[in-house]
Amino acid sequence: MKNTTILALCLFGLAATSCQMDRGGYQFDQGTLPDQPVNLTAFKTVFDDYNSTAPSLGELIPFCFSTNRYSQGKEFNIIYQPMNVNLDKHSGILTVKNEYGNWRVRQDDYEIIGPALDRISTSGNEFGPNLMPIHSGNDLFFTLMYSSDVTGNSQINYISNRVNGQFSEPKEVVFLNSEHEDLYPTFNAAKSKIYFCSDRAGEYFDFYYVDVDSSLDLETILGDQSVHQVIRDNTLSSDSDDKCPFIFGDKMVFASNRAGGFGGYDLYYSILKNGKWSEPVNFGAKINSEYDEFRPVLIDEGVSLTQDMMVFSSNRTGGKGGFDLYFAGIPKD
Repeated sequence: MKNTTILALCLFGLAATSCQMDRGGYQFDQGTLPDQPVNLTAFKTVFDDYNSTAPSLGELIPFCFSTNRYSQGKEFNIIYQPMNVNLDKHSGILTVKNEYGNWRVRQDDYEIIGPALDRISTSGNEFGPNLMPIHSGNDLFFTLMYSSDVTGNSQINYISNRVNGQFSEPKEVVFLNSEHEDLYPTFNAAKSKIYFCSDRAGEYFDFYYVDVDSSLDLETILGDQSVHQVIRDNTLSSDSDDKCPFIFGDKMVFASNRAGGFGGYDLYYSILKNGKWSEPVNFGAKINSEYDEFRPVLIDEGVSLTQDMMVFSSNRTGGKGGFDLYFAGIPKD
């Protein structure tokens, strides 16, 4: 993977909410994320930067996303950059930086992600990274799910360093794939289902899921060679293209060009209630535009008690060019 210059993004214009009391000597107990999208300037280029993943590990987020910057606008590869989200409790200033900051003690753990992404880079397109950290005692391991179309249609693969600390060669998640396009795998919170999108039923992309044994480790689950029943989720799917599902707790966010949106692909969410997903809801005009909004992911960034940080991609005007990465705060419930 090509080395990326580490830049810093300090969003001093973002307002932080004062608790109007002194807690532990701090004036600000928590922050407020912006409810309208803010461009992640430090991560953008004139090319397309999108399809991110962002698991939460406290204030440091191992941030992976697809970009065609290194192919000069041609094929997409997945790259890694650190994202540090921090609230200064003395000043109330919220910062989002492309750096390790005070997390240098763990830097070696995260730097192994870069060479692993080199290993999955092909002459095709790699999309939909889903990086899953695994803590085992004092050790930190990673499993990465993604899709690649190097052999034709997009297929879901994975790599992991759980077995011996070294990342495996890319392996196919056989029971999720078909002769059609299969992309954007995401586990539910209980690790008992894997959701993804596919056009296997015909003209449009729909959402599907597969039941898995949550008592098994990720490598055993993903390496299973047996046939699983693949089920279409009729509540989440529509008669248009529904893509990029991402589950965080009891909330799923995704992109769709279904009727009733603001134009192009819009972002939607659904809440898991009593074991069933609610009817999807459009995030509205504060988040969506007349252009395309794509691949949303949610992060518990450790700044706000009432909001999650949503990162997504958009080709709206005002960016540097192509698709840029944006973030905004959305209610936790």
